[in-house]
Amino acid sequence: MKKNSIWIMLAGCFLLTGCGVRPPANAETETEIETLTLATLGGADLSRWVNLYNEKHTDVKIETVNYLDNYPDPREALNQIKIEITAGKGPDLINFGRQYSPLDASSGMLADLYPFLQEDESFDRQDYYCNILDAFAVGDSLYVLVPGYKIDSYATVNDQLARLEGMNVQQLEDAYNMLGDDGILFPGETKKAVFGMMCYGSLENYIDWAEGTCDFNRESFKEILHFANQFPLHLNITDEYSAKEMFAGGQALLYPVSIDDASGITGVRMLFGRTPVYIGYPFDQGCGTMAGIASLAMGISASSKNMEASWDFIRSFLDPAYQDSITNALPLRVSSMEQKLEEAMRAEYDANGEKVAKGVLRFEGEEPVEIYEITEEDAETLRSLIRKIENNATVDYNLYNILLEEVEYLFNEDRNIDDVANIIQNRASIYISENKQGG
Repeated sequence: MKKNSIWIMLAGCFLLTGCGVRPPANAETETEIETLTLATLGGADLSRWVNLYNEKHTDVKIETVNYLDNYPDPREALNQIKIEITAGKGPDLINFGRQYSPLDASSGMLADLYPFLQEDESFDRQDYYCNILDAFAVGDSLYVLVPGYKIDSYATVNDQLARLEGMNVQQLEDAYNMLGDDGILFPGETKKAVFGMMCYGSLENYIDWAEGTCDFNRESFKEILHFANQFPLHLNITDEYSAKEMFAGGQALLYPVSIDDASGITGVRMLFGRTPVYIGYPFDQGCGTMAGIASLAMGISASSKNMEASWDFIRSFLDPAYQDSITNALPLRVSSMEQKLEEAMRAEYDANGEKVAKGVLRFEGEEPVEIYEITEEDAETLRSLIRKIENNATVDYNLYNILLEEVEYLFNEDRNIDDVANIIQNRASIYISENKQGG
């Protein structure tokens, strides 16, 4: 009996102490937390989504750093991020927002997101408008994820343009020249406004961001210079001038469109009294309607030591929880877009039984027109427009300003078009080359 008692006591001792290696009952096992730095350049407030993500993930913490706090100029802030990444430091993630430039993205500062998408078993291309996803690619690489986008285009009811799938510069000029004496291109048509509009949506015609080359010597670019130079240098507007009437009456050839919600498509139809053709920007080939950045453009730093964890955070913006919550933008997820369309087609009423407006068509000096619901035809028009998009409307603003600076010599000093094109080509080539190498 005595031996048995001794063995029982020893067994109890082992159970309680774990052979002397078990921690005390009040000790807590610490989980190592991986901290990821998210750099922002102002714009959208990501704090709510970051907090939700941090609550759900005990092993990862996202810390947001607004670089504009120390570098008020966005370009200066972006250059600082580039310097840090080149030195192998810097943030893990970057939200460029509307400061995004395809030249910056392709300069070596960001990781390609396509491999992460391809290896992600939870990602099914059928669930998304992947043509929008791919529209932001640079060459064969995708450097930023744009989870919510807007549509940039031009609408027309002009018979000559309406029969086209898209238009190039020559087709636009031909249609403009056939307008009557009271016809205009669009309200506000000055030399610089026309040139800026045509270049803003058409730079991909002349720049290969991936290769770091440009071709502003091309004849179609010279056609833009020639066409823009036909317009007045300054705008003269009388008190009786009504931009809304110019569009509604068909006197204006092109109506600028920016759609960031389901009701936007209805406002355009209501303006014209019928569904117009979305002809887009003049493009040498393909669809001239483009996807633009609404607020977020998320990338992974090339110097990040935590790329898988960084991708997991970016991937969360494709989840239904985020996509369904998007406002002031169109979601990438098909089911989320359908939900937006269904809500837009359903009339809503307030406590007094009055219809609730879901959108407003506004023109300066005109009474606003409220939009209460969209039709199935409107919904299908929007779906079709989304599916056609191939390119994005992002630009490098430094490069864009080079074009605007040099074209002034044509507009104000009547310099030869070939000379202006050559100077633009030279300056643009140097700028693109330096920034590609700088990355």
